[in-house]
Amino acid sequence: MSTDGKVDDSAPVPRIPRSRGFKLSMPELVRLLMTAALLVMIVMTQRPCAEAVSGFVTGFDGSGETTGSGGSADAARQMPRPGTVDLPSSAGSAADYERLTPDMTEAEIKAAIERAKAKQAGSGH
Repeated sequence: MSTDGKVDDSAPVPRIPRSRGFKLSMPELVRLLMTAALLVMIVMTQRPCAEAVSGFVTGFDGSGETTGSGGSADAARQMPRPGTVDLPSSAGSAADYERLTPDMTEAEIKAAIERAKAKQAGSGH
């Protein structure tokens, strides 16, 4: 700017430094290629690995193929599966217990104990 307030157009304009593309060193290029290869390997092995794990886990139900665990077929049939697990209702199971909480009064605790004794006597034990 000159002293009289006008802009001096004859001054050289500073240029922004620009390169002509990516410049990668050899270690950076190797890292980039290794990362790309790892991602491709993960994508390629995802389905076979998932199917193998699924076959291993579902193979414990005792149907069809051997489980490979060395266990008997009876042990494999006892494994819980979705839809086969019910609330316990037989004698000696968790259904026989009475729930006691800290906020119960003395009378409520005694009533719960009496109910548990009555269940026990009614089941023939």
